[in-house]
Amino acid sequence: MMVFVYCDGASRGNPGPASYGVHIEDANGQIIADFGESLGDQTNNFAEYQGVIAALRYLTATEHRNVTIRLDSKLVVEQLSGRWKVKSPEIRELVAEASELLGAFDAKLEWIPREQNSIADSLANRALDQGDFQTVEASLPLSAIQPRSIRAPRQTVEPTTLVVIRHGSTGSTEANLISGGDGDDPALSKLGEQEAAKAASAVAGLLDFYQLPPVSRIVHSPMVRTSQTATALVDTLGVSAESDARLKEIGFGDWEGLSMTELEVDSSSSISSWRNSVTSKPPNGESIQELEARVTRVASELISSSQGRTVAIITHMMPTRAIAKLAQKSNDVSHWNINFAPCGISIYRFYGTEYAEAFCINSCGHLIHR
Repeated sequence: MMVFVYCDGASRGNPGPASYGVHIEDANGQIIADFGESLGDQTNNFAEYQGVIAALRYLTATEHRNVTIRLDSKLVVEQLSGRWKVKSPEIRELVAEASELLGAFDAKLEWIPREQNSIADSLANRALDQGDFQTVEASLPLSAIQPRSIRAPRQTVEPTTLVVIRHGSTGSTEANLISGGDGDDPALSKLGEQEAAKAASAVAGLLDFYQLPPVSRIVHSPMVRTSQTATALVDTLGVSAESDARLKEIGFGDWEGLSMTELEVDSSSSISSWRNSVTSKPPNGESIQELEARVTRVASELISSSQGRTVAIITHMMPTRAIAKLAQKSNDVSHWNINFAPCGISIYRFYGTEYAEAFCINSCGHLIHR
């Protein structure tokens, strides 16, 4: 028997506080299910697709396979029918997810005028004003976007993409001198400025290649070299930036500005106990354990507050390693066995902090011809 699905999305501000509403009834007009979900700040198109996906996920747990889906969004109907192209990288994955779900049904997509979609519209506004609700228990609590690997655990939290970029070269980088978060604050060298410009130009292409949303937020360490690298992204991507002191480089204390050769000669015993340790500190410096705690806090906050979006983080070698460890759920060896080149780009997609996909780590193709 045919069932009829009415979906609608709402966004006050577009983008702004968003939600979807779904109403499902049989051919006799008997209600099968009503449900809705608040989505945080999103666009109206994002909300429309979330509604379609939620409806299809619910129906996969039922015996219903003959479905007519009715929406007042001509854009969604035409894109899912394959007649209109999907230009927005933010929507592309939602289209792919909805299309895959549609494959399990004998489905028909119909555009209807807004006045004929009043029930779904009211449900979307109910979710926006009162929060999530459902009249059935069979709804599948899965996020609209799922990991690319079919073997990965299914996820219930909408993902956040983090683009992590180490700053460009400085005079200290080129001289192989220790430069942490509590010593001199060197600016980018001429080489570093070139690297920053190339990284800024490469980010959009990488995200498009992986079919991930474009950068909508830039957060950087307040140190000069990271701020300058972030400025290159701002100029190229047209996205505003903000600083967070928790993304500063690890503090090397009394070792700031020295070379490893000098340390091997003058502080051999201290260096020996410090290597491969997450708790040892340079004199008046910071331990890896302390660094990891602050970097993980800021990364977790960004992951939670930017679901469905992409955040670029401009930071230093050790914070970049800490984020790689968080993404891969690896042990402490990650803090010294992964190298990140100046302006190397890493891209992770986090579903909360419990699971992440690594798309690239220390991508440097944009730096080869320099």
